[in-house]
Amino acid sequence: MISSKEDEWVVISTYGGNVDAEMAKEILLDNGINSYVKSDFFGSAYHLNSFNMSSGSTKLFAPIKHQKKAKEILKDLGLYTKP
Repeated sequence: MISSKEDEWVVISTYGGNVDAEMAKEILLDNGINSYVKSDFFGSAYHLNSFNMSSGSTKLFAPIKHQKKAKEILKDLGLYTKP
């Protein structure tokens, strides 16, 4: 299978905790944009990211072909932070 640049996933936004990241992910999914959340090991292993503690970061990924639309949706809702 040949992959193209359109198949790539990029970081759309970063968060201090899982709650905002999961909310943003669900909003993107509701708008037809696949996405996933990835936390650093320390924060996710000890569930520290759930509470916006400074244990690292939680990143929201989406396909590069939907990057612009995803950022616009999150900006409109105040859920966008620069990666």
